[in-house]
Amino acid sequence: MQPTAAEVRSPTSDGLQEIVDDNGNSLGHVCQTLPAAKKVVGYRGPSNVALLLDEQLVVTEADLLFSDDTPDHVAAVERDEDFLYQFRGWTLGDSSTFTDVDATTGATLTALAIAEGIAVRLGGEKPSLRFPDDLNEEDLTAIYGPDHGQSLHVVNSVEAQVQNSDGQVVGRLIRTGPLVDSIAGYQGPNELLIATDMDDVVTSVRLRRTFDNEPYSGYLNEDDYFWKVFLERRLSELGGIDLVAEQIEGVSGATMTSLAVAETVVAAATEFQRRQQEQASQRQRRQVHWSPHDTGTVIALVLAIVIGTTRLRGVRWLQMLWLLILVGYFGLMTGNLISLAVLTGWAANGIAWKLAPGLFAVVAVSMLLPPLTKRNLYCTHICPHGAAQQLLRRLPVKSWKPRKKVLKYLTWMPGILLTAAVLVTLLHGAGNLSAWEPFSAWIWYVAGAGSIVFAVLTLAASVVIPMAYCRFGCPTGRLLDYLRHSARATRVTLADVVVVGLTLIAWSFAR
Repeated sequence: MQPTAAEVRSPTSDGLQEIVDDNGNSLGHVCQTLPAAKKVVGYRGPSNVALLLDEQLVVTEADLLFSDDTPDHVAAVERDEDFLYQFRGWTLGDSSTFTDVDATTGATLTALAIAEGIAVRLGGEKPSLRFPDDLNEEDLTAIYGPDHGQSLHVVNSVEAQVQNSDGQVVGRLIRTGPLVDSIAGYQGPNELLIATDMDDVVTSVRLRRTFDNEPYSGYLNEDDYFWKVFLERRLSELGGIDLVAEQIEGVSGATMTSLAVAETVVAAATEFQRRQQEQASQRQRRQVHWSPHDTGTVIALVLAIVIGTTRLRGVRWLQMLWLLILVGYFGLMTGNLISLAVLTGWAANGIAWKLAPGLFAVVAVSMLLPPLTKRNLYCTHICPHGAAQQLLRRLPVKSWKPRKKVLKYLTWMPGILLTAAVLVTLLHGAGNLSAWEPFSAWIWYVAGAGSIVFAVLTLAASVVIPMAYCRFGCPTGRLLDYLRHSARATRVTLADVVVVGLTLIAWSFAR
C-alpha cells in the first residue's frame, strides 16, 4: 500500500516544501519555478510550473500552473502531453541531467521559455536538507569574534560576502552543507564554515553544525592545531589535499568526527570549485536559440529594407512577388509578426531576444526605422496581414467609402485601442491583448478558432473597404506611425498629449 501525503510543510529558504505522510516520514518535495524564473519570458510574460521531486530531489512530475504568455500558445503546450514529461529525471542542482527539450510545434517560444524557467529553478546550488540554515550574523561572530565590525551580504545558499564598516568586500564566508552533507562521523555528517580573503586564501575553518555528539564535536573548535593544515591555502589547493600524505590525525576524544570533518573540507572545496567552473561555462554556453526560420526572417527584413527604400518598390511584378512571399512564407511559416501582446509583454517583463532572435529582429527594425528613415516599413513592406489586404485590393469588387464624419471617428479607433492596451498593461489587467488583433491567426497550427475568425473578418472587410484593418483597426500600426518622423513632428498633437499622460501614469506606478 502506497503512503499518502498528509501534509505539505512550509517552504524553506530555498523555496522547497517537504511532503510528509501521517507518520511524519518524508515522501518528497514540491516547488515552483517562480519567482526564480520571473525574468524568463516568452511572447508576453513568464510561466509558473509546479515541480514534484522525490527524496533525492529528482523531478517526477511537472505541471504548468499558469502562464502570462498568449493563450493560444499556452493551450498548445498544454495539449502536448509529451512536453512536460521530458522534465522527469531533471535533478535539482545537477545541470548535467538537463536534456535537450523538444519544443511544442507552433508554440516554440512559449515552450522554450517554460523549459528555460525550469532550468533556472533547478540549476542553482543543490540545497542541503540536513543543513538548511543560511549564513547569518552568528557565523560572522564564530569566525571573527564578538567585536568583529563586519557585515554579511548573502550571495546564495552556499556563500556570502564579508564587508567591513566602509562597505568594502574583504573576503567571503562559505558553508559546506549544500556542497557535501553525506560524509558521516561518529553519528552523522558535519557542516563547516570556511572563511577566505579576497584572493581565496583560507583564513579560518570552523565547525558550524553536526549530527555527532556535542562533547566530541566541541573538542574540534577548541583544537587550533587541527585546523592549521587547511589555513593559508587557496580553495583550489584544498580540493587536492591528500589527507594521508598530510598525516592528519584525529583530535583526541573525537577521532571519527575530526577525520570526517577533514574529508568534508576536501570534498567541499572540490565541489565548490566544480560549481564555480560549471557556472562560468554555463554563462559562456548560453547561446541564442537560432532556427532556420530566424535566418529566413533576417533575409526577409533585409529584402524589405532594400525594396522599401529604393526604386524597386515601384516595380509592379516585384511588388506582387514580394506580397506573395510575405503572406506565404513570412506570415504562414515564420509567424514573426509584432503585436500589442509582444510589445507590452516585453516592455513589462523583459525582451526574450535569446529565445526569439528572429522576432526580436523584426521588433528592432520596425521600431527603429520610422524615426530614422521617415518610413513605416513594417506596415508597408513587412507585415503579412497588410500584404494580404494589398492583394485583396486587386479583386474586381466595388469599394465602399465611409462618410467623412464616420471616417473621422474610425481613424481614431487604432489610437484608442493602443491607449487602452497601455493602460491595461500598466494596471496589470488580465486582458488578453493577443485577442485585440488578428495576428495570432498567422500561427495557424496553434491559433484558436476565435483568432482565425477575427483575422478572416478583417480581411473580408478589406475587400470592400481598401486596407480596412490597417486604416481603422490596427493599434500596432498606429504606434509605428507615431514613431515615424514627419512634417508634423515639430508640432504638439493630441497623440503627444496622450503619450505624456501615459508616461506620467507609468511613472506614478513605478514610484
